[in-house]
Amino acid sequence: MKSFYNLLLLSFIISQCLALYDADSKVIKLTNDNFKQLVLDSGEPWLVEFYAPWCGHCKALAPEYNKAAKALDGIIKIGALDMTTDGDAGKPYGVNSYPTIKFFGVNKADPIAFEGERKKNAIVDYLLDRAREIALNRLGVEIKPQPSNDDSKVVVLTDSNFDEQVLKSQEPWFVEFYAPWCGHCKQLQPEWNKLSHQADIPIAKVDATAQTELAKRFNIESYPTIYFFPAGNKQDTHKKYEGERNLESLLKFIKDQKPVNGQQVITDVIQINSDEKLNQICQTLCVLGFLPNDNKEQEDALQIFKKTALSLTGRANLGWFVGEQYDDFEAELSVIGEGYPQVVAVDFTSKKYYRFKKQLTVDNLNEFVRGVIKKTESGQSFSSLPKLNIQKSDL
Repeated sequence: MKSFYNLLLLSFIISQCLALYDADSKVIKLTNDNFKQLVLDSGEPWLVEFYAPWCGHCKALAPEYNKAAKALDGIIKIGALDMTTDGDAGKPYGVNSYPTIKFFGVNKADPIAFEGERKKNAIVDYLLDRAREIALNRLGVEIKPQPSNDDSKVVVLTDSNFDEQVLKSQEPWFVEFYAPWCGHCKQLQPEWNKLSHQADIPIAKVDATAQTELAKRFNIESYPTIYFFPAGNKQDTHKKYEGERNLESLLKFIKDQKPVNGQQVITDVIQINSDEKLNQICQTLCVLGFLPNDNKEQEDALQIFKKTALSLTGRANLGWFVGEQYDDFEAELSVIGEGYPQVVAVDFTSKKYYRFKKQLTVDNLNEFVRGVIKKTESGQSFSSLPKLNIQKSDL
């Protein structure tokens, strides 16, 4: 009998030595029996660590996790579940390494993986940010990203503007999904800012912790996640960037990207004299020049168009007409009566056309087309364009 009690005492001592969180800890012990009631069925947010007592990383985390739990006592619940004794509760969450830390917020069925530093300050900052989001969400307030305090040209994207800015654009986009507390994201930031100045395509970022619809839509599970959205059609064509996170590698990746299969890219400026030719270049966004009949003036304008076409390859196709050949078509685009050359950008996706009103130069034309792509130019709507009629016999 004495040996039995000695064995029981020894087992108790071992279990206490292995336990990472004692009775005085503010970290709440979760088990198979209480996990559903305390975490899933409650209206409170929880940060939950799934751990094993023998795990070295778990032991290193424990003092930081304890301090974070003490600092947030009464604000956000912090719990821990021992997978060696109560693993059934953790099975639904894909726990395959220790420690795995997940935040159970508004949607308890889809917890968010915590990928930040395993330090008390990082844990506290992360949870206070999540608490703010939940509170504002309950007030019906849209969470807007904080403005950048640097001189970057990085475009800030949100749940509400992403489709309009990126998916409906003919331009390629390079987009970083980040978390404000993420150490790797902070290391990337200066390179990403430099890239925004040197790349000839939009460079953008999404705070995935605030823009949760986008994060879920693009399966963002780690930070930073970087996607390239190619020129033209962007339906399921984005590609994950897996290279080194420095300016040289990022620029090379952009340069190496080609249009996705099935997309027609035209580098020439095509004379349009039939509906077939028009349909060839105007599948999405096209820039149409209506040029003088005079050969010299026509050639001068064409040289500008050809130089512009090279810089807009994959974003917009360029074509040209001899002016006054297709009256109905020109009238629909408000070209008639203005003289030549005239330039109109036509977006067949949004059914809008945009008049170019500056002096015809390569720089002005590039600036105009990029304004159309980025939705900063104002356009006019059309329902349909007339078919091209037969050329006038006197031309």
